[in-house]
Amino acid sequence: MSRREFNLEIEDGIATVTLNWPDRVNAMGVDFSADLGKVLDSVEGKSGARVMILTGSGKAFCGGGDLNEIMSPDASDMEREFELIRGYNRIARRIYQMDIPVIAAVNGPSAGGGVGIALACDFALASETARYDLAFHRVGLSGADVGVPWFLTRAIGPVLANYYILTAGSIDAATGHRMGLFPQVVPSGELMKAARAAARNIVETPEPAVRISKLSLRSCLNTDLNTNLELEAYLQSYAFRTPGHKRRVRDYRERLATKGR
Repeated sequence: MSRREFNLEIEDGIATVTLNWPDRVNAMGVDFSADLGKVLDSVEGKSGARVMILTGSGKAFCGGGDLNEIMSPDASDMEREFELIRGYNRIARRIYQMDIPVIAAVNGPSAGGGVGIALACDFALASETARYDLAFHRVGLSGADVGVPWFLTRAIGPVLANYYILTAGSIDAATGHRMGLFPQVVPSGELMKAARAAARNIVETPEPAVRISKLSLRSCLNTDLNTNLELEAYLQSYAFRTPGHKRRVRDYRERLATKGR
């Protein structure tokens, strides 16, 4: 079992979490869920982070499940494997449900469950070498894993999701950009710069506007229009009373008054 380390840096309200075992293409081992869970505890604690960037070191984002560590050609314990996969699923769900926005900086190929981890983020920016490999079937496993069908169907529609999952296909950066999976595709050397620029835009927004927006964005996927509109009205009426909003309106009016003099 190889040592798996996550790097965590928090600066100016931006938490950057890096999967840092490039010699194993940042693949997910038996301790992945517990270890990443502890990192997320640190981010969601009293860190002051208002946005998180998730990326990988080396040439890969995340190689999916480690074939040498979690898989075997011999008889294996079904209950152990069930709990292992449930652990990965809990991580995907936790990332998806975090109060703060999470940006995936997809620095290279991501395979299998690693695609689910990336898709669980609020949005993903990609380097030119990024790729989503829906490789489950190539090793005789179900393509319904770590939330990939749920996330991918909502991102690109059922027909395309069916095609890529059932054929164990790959979605490269350019194709993903055309589909809307990647709002930006940039040269590898500029990926973190682009991710941090997006993160700074989020941090510069007064609290709790972004958190409120994320709540509504998550709700609209699972509710009808009328229900979501009522939620939006309630959340916006709350936002009207927040100090950050009051300060921005005051600053805006003062600038207008200064220009009018």
